[in-house]
Amino acid sequence: RRDLDTLSAKGVVNKIYGGVTSNKTQETIPFEERNIKNMDMKNRIARKAAEFIDNDDTLFIDSGTTATTLFNQLSEKKRLTLFTNNLEIVVKSIYANDFHVVSTGGALARNTYSTVGPDAARLLERYNIKKAFMSATGLSIGSGLTNSSQGEYEVKKAIISRCHKVYMLIDSSKFGDVSLMTFGRIEDADVINTDKAPSQEYLDYFREHGV
Repeated sequence: RRDLDTLSAKGVVNKIYGGVTSNKTQETIPFEERNIKNMDMKNRIARKAAEFIDNDDTLFIDSGTTATTLFNQLSEKKRLTLFTNNLEIVVKSIYANDFHVVSTGGALARNTYSTVGPDAARLLERYNIKKAFMSATGLSIGSGLTNSSQGEYEVKKAIISRCHKVYMLIDSSKFGDVSLMTFGRIEDADVINTDKAPSQEYLDYFREHGV
């Protein structure tokens, strides 16, 4: 009982009459912690994603740590027009003289180093953006592409509705996870970049839905 009290206080489980239930909802982990985890995996996903970016492209890169890693792979690209709500990318862009960078503005989300909310979403709704590179807290067949932040949900929802092609950057550990809000269906993604092949159930679903 003492162990369960401790787990309940940490939010790992919920105590109910006669037992406990697991609290599996994924929450946003602070940027610094996410940015140092699994760097080799993030680099491999980012390198592959960079192959889909051409000179003169108009693209959006969102606030995930793998998306930030993607930006580091773009030094050889020319004349990109880059929309982003990722503050680390905005700062890095000061030294990328060949890129035209548009920051979305909006409310500051300190735990993700990003700007979020309806103001950021409204700016994105004004433009036709060719390619979007996005992250998610979870991906599941039942709940689609999910995220834990209301502000980020609004930005992600807006970009999916306006972008011609959507590339998800999502590591294999997030397959089957469900977070608080669904910002898109799996089939809203044209390409899913990940670090290893998912289960056959997901591969079949991707083929059936043109992902």
